[in-house]
Amino acid sequence: MDGIGKTLTGALVSLTLVFCASATPPHAQDRISILKAIAIDIEKLNTEFPQLREFSAAKHLRAEPPSIGYAFRTHEPERTGGWTSGVPNPDADGIWFHIDLHDPGSELQLHTQPVTRSLCLGESRVSFLLLEGRDTRSLYGPIWSALAKQGARECGR
Repeated sequence: MDGIGKTLTGALVSLTLVFCASATPPHAQDRISILKAIAIDIEKLNTEFPQLREFSAAKHLRAEPPSIGYAFRTHEPERTGGWTSGVPNPDADGIWFHIDLHDPGSELQLHTQPVTRSLCLGESRVSFLLLEGRDTRSLYGPIWSALAKQGARECGR
């Protein structure tokens, strides 16, 4: 192959790589970008849900491990066992939630809760744990919508 052929081949390979990178579906984005978009959607709900008044995407999004965590008007849990005894429990007007994207093979206790739905987003598994006070309007649906908007689905669907 002459110099022009090598140059054209190199240019074609470069264009192919650029096209493939730009054609990556949204669910294949990196975990932090996906969680940031979810956190921004949750933040937009704070005018409708008083229990989110202190939620901020910038403050509650964590890079390592990639997650969103929030507690509002909570108290220490009773040590009775189960995952709810290891996280802040909400007062009547409070909320606690945790969302993360992790590898499907994770064996962390947080990622192996039998009471949660098996959720996937691209090649990641999704943990979505939520405790709500009895006097709050539920955020389960709106947060699930924010997850689904980014591509979260029940695994196998």
